[in-house]
Amino acid sequence: MTSLHDLHLKQGAVMGVYNHYSVPSAYHDPMVEYKAVRENVLLVDYSHMSIVSVVGDDAWALVNYLVSADVSIIRDEQGIYSLVLNEDGTIRGDVYVLCSSEGYYVMSENIPAAELVANLNTLLEKTDELDIQENPEIKDMREESWGAILLEGPYAWELMSEIHGFDIVGLPYYEYMNTDDELMVFRCGKHGEFAYMVMGHREKLLEQWQQLQQQGGKYMLQTGGLDYQKMVRIENPGWDESLWADYALNPVELQMQWAVQYDKEGFVGKEAVHAQSHGEGARKMIGMIAEGPCSAIEPGDSVLVSGQAVGRVVKAIFSPALQCFIALTLLESDYAWSDICGFDIQTRTGTVAAKTKSMPFIYNLSMMVNPTEHSFVDASKAKSAL
Repeated sequence: MTSLHDLHLKQGAVMGVYNHYSVPSAYHDPMVEYKAVRENVLLVDYSHMSIVSVVGDDAWALVNYLVSADVSIIRDEQGIYSLVLNEDGTIRGDVYVLCSSEGYYVMSENIPAAELVANLNTLLEKTDELDIQENPEIKDMREESWGAILLEGPYAWELMSEIHGFDIVGLPYYEYMNTDDELMVFRCGKHGEFAYMVMGHREKLLEQWQQLQQQGGKYMLQTGGLDYQKMVRIENPGWDESLWADYALNPVELQMQWAVQYDKEGFVGKEAVHAQSHGEGARKMIGMIAEGPCSAIEPGDSVLVSGQAVGRVVKAIFSPALQCFIALTLLESDYAWSDICGFDIQTRTGTVAAKTKSMPFIYNLSMMVNPTEHSFVDASKAKSAL
């Protein structure tokens, strides 16, 4: 087997295109992969993740201007989550920025590497403004045959520690470690679960993938595609291009101001988003949960108060964890408050009583698993705090 892509085809994965790259959409029924990520361990190919290296003494100034977070607070083997904004303050995408001894890696699952490289090169025209003395070297790591895989779930830490040692257990959120086999293991995750992204040369990733499959059986590991995110990214919402593709939204509307460092000296879109942060805005994103029985809630359904439309549904699913329909909605700002009753959702079959909900919608099993006290495979330890 020469590549992960060949392995997926041999094992019967359903392939899809994400961020201009072909990776599995699914290996199994969606509930099999959902159950694995919420209860055990799920292994997915993340080769669609753009990885761009920015190397040089002035790499910091360039990367820090591209993103909304303050990159100055991270050091070698640390990372930070951030947004990339358009000049009008709307969100173009999200990124992880990892600091290395030589510079930075900018990683995105929704902004193509070619676009990141082009944006960084455009920003180099501001060398005087950014006080860049020597242009950093910018490189798409896919050209160096790099890729990524993701191991996610309540017991991902235990399986990963079997392969890379107990240092994995103590790896803080948004930090990474370099392994003996020249890979990088980054603790991250958007879905409230333990998650580890492994990055490096594709040949090494193929070996890692096969090793995880071989040792993952006792953890009930499942191999999956990215379709499981259609459920988990509503239960644990954040930025996802597929959720908000029909809307040009800013961090204030998405209630993601925590990802913006407003007192930074400068970054793309700062002036616009700073102005937006001082106003209420016309609408905001809020979670909503059905309080009565219904057959479906769909995008575009109106949210009503006393029969008057005050917003609409953007995405909705039946949550396996909560056993009811949940929705991400855009409401008029005056109504976008958590845990408020008195709403109705107008569906195709009638109105459904609903209330707003603080997010995330669920409290993950990973939050109740302590690596120093629990184990999936050690019968002398409890599996979790439950």
